[in-house]
Amino acid sequence: MMFKNLKSALEERESVTALKITIKEASLAEELFHFPRLRELYLDAPALTALPDDIRGWSELALLQLRAPAFKGSLAPLFHLPKLTNLKTAETPLHPLRLAIGGSKAPLRFLTLKDAGLKSLPEEFGELSTIEELHLPGNLLQALPETFKELQRLKWINLDSNALKVFPEVLAKLPQLKHLSLDGNTFSEEEKERIQRKFNLTVS
Repeated sequence: MMFKNLKSALEERESVTALKITIKEASLAEELFHFPRLRELYLDAPALTALPDDIRGWSELALLQLRAPAFKGSLAPLFHLPKLTNLKTAETPLHPLRLAIGGSKAPLRFLTLKDAGLKSLPEEFGELSTIEELHLPGNLLQALPETFKELQRLKWINLDSNALKVFPEVLAKLPQLKHLSLDGNTFSEEEKERIQRKFNLTVS
C-alpha cells in the first residue's frame, strides 16, 4: 500500500510497503525508519544534508528514489541495505562518491546517479558487481576507473552529457553490455570517427 503522508502512514505502519513523501527538514525523522515492511521509498528532500549512519530500519527496502539538492553527505549507509536492488538519485550532489567501507552488501541491480556533479568514480566502484543497469547522465565524468571491468553483469549504461573526451575502452571488457549511450559528451570529430570505426558506435 502506497502512502503519501508520514503521519497517516505511522498509524498503519505494519501495513505500509511504499511511501512517497516530501521532507522539508535537513535530517530524516526517526519515525521514517519505523516501517518494518517498507519496500519502496520515493523521497523528495530539498533541505536534506546527510543520511544517518545507521539505517537498519530499512532492512526490507528494495527501491529508493531520492532528490536532495542540498545534500553534502554520503550514500555509503545505503550500500549496507541487504535487499536494496534499485537506487535512483537525481539533483543530489555526490562528489566525491563514497561507497560502503568493507564493500557493498546491497544486491544492487539498477543504479541511477543523475545530475550528481560527479567528476570521477572511485576505484571501489567495481565492487558493485551485481549491477545490470547503470545511468550516470548529466555529470562531469572524464574517464571510468579500470575496475569497471568487474561489472560483468552490466547490460545497459547511460553516460550522456558528461565530459568524456576519449572513449572509455574499459567498456569493451564487459561481455554482457548490450546498450551504451554516450551522446552529449566532448568527443572531437576525430574521436567520434574512431569510435564509429573501432566500436561500430555512433555518438552525437
